[in-house]
Amino acid sequence: MQARRFFPFLLVLGVLLAGFLLRSHKDAPPESSPPDFPAYSLFVQNTYMGPIQPIPGNPQLVRVEVLVRDSPEASGVQIQSVIFDGQAIPLKPRDIFGKRASASFQLSPGNYRLRWTVNRDKFAWPRSISHEEEVSLDPRDLWIQILIEGERVSIN
Repeated sequence: MQARRFFPFLLVLGVLLAGFLLRSHKDAPPESSPPDFPAYSLFVQNTYMGPIQPIPGNPQLVRVEVLVRDSPEASGVQIQSVIFDGQAIPLKPRDIFGKRASASFQLSPGNYRLRWTVNRDKFAWPRSISHEEEVSLDPRDLWIQILIEGERVSIN
């Protein structure tokens, strides 16, 4: 019976202590952080890492990043070759995350062809499969990321 009263008391005490600490923290002047750096910004994150303005010099160009990864499944496909806009992207040996290559381009808006060939396991037929995707760059785009992961592609 005493334990039933003790746990709610402990919970109320913890909430009151946390409220007191937060209130006293707001009243105290910041010592190590600048005044325009609020404490809640430690918990807020923005994951957009791309550019926020056009390329200096030629605003008509769009930045394109191509990332190549093997399939994340254990018995998944492996990338054999990647060609974007007629340029072959050199592939490296697979790292522990399956990353094979990355390439960056600055292109004018328009339509571009992306081709990649994957190698399946030795028991599946056909062993190599070629994929093709049309990538269209809009003049309003600042940055495009193309992720090839096995047989799938995502364009953001």
